[in-house]
Amino acid sequence: MQSGPSRVLFVGLIVAMSLAACSTGAPAPAAPAAGGAVPAPTRNTQAQPTEAAMVKPTADAMVKPAGDAAMHTGPAWFDISLKDVNSGQAFKLSDFKGQIVLVEGMAAWCTNCLRQQRELISLHGQIGDAAISVAIDVDLNEDEALLRQHAERNGFDWRYAVATPELAQALADAFGNQFLNPPSVPMFLIDKEGGVHLLDFGHKTVAYLTAQIQTYQ
Repeated sequence: MQSGPSRVLFVGLIVAMSLAACSTGAPAPAAPAAGGAVPAPTRNTQAQPTEAAMVKPTADAMVKPAGDAAMHTGPAWFDISLKDVNSGQAFKLSDFKGQIVLVEGMAAWCTNCLRQQRELISLHGQIGDAAISVAIDVDLNEDEALLRQHAERNGFDWRYAVATPELAQALADAFGNQFLNPPSVPMFLIDKEGGVHLLDFGHKTVAYLTAQIQTYQ
């Protein structure tokens, strides 16, 4: 029979072997190689696409407008329908594609506007159809009948129209509230590509308007 200490040691070995056989824990991670450091995690653990995988549109895929669409662009208010009180015909500023257009904000009661419109008669006597004139009554208290009387009485035969509330708001948004003040003689020029150019406020001479038109021809 084994002595006391030997028996205790023998029993201890049996118990240790039994516990090792019953253990279900996951194996410990492998230790790093001697002298190596554990790498720190990166901030971005998601794989980044390669340059080859980032497909870019080709020149053929980038469709560009052709014809009139390429030549004439402009703000949405170009498409607001207006009525020419001289002819009774509807028109839009977008109708004048590829042409230079002078657009004046005015009112029938405005003496500054009347002086400017008489200047336009002289202008068109010199340049002919190099530019189209459009007068827009920005006083919403005036109506078509009053505006037609104003044009007929003074012999103004270009397009005259009363602004719609939508157009008046768009003009104020584009150029400021001063454009709705007729005595300031507001006017802008639309170039052949549909660009809009606000002209100087106040009276504009034939020489000034001719120079502006020539700039955008």
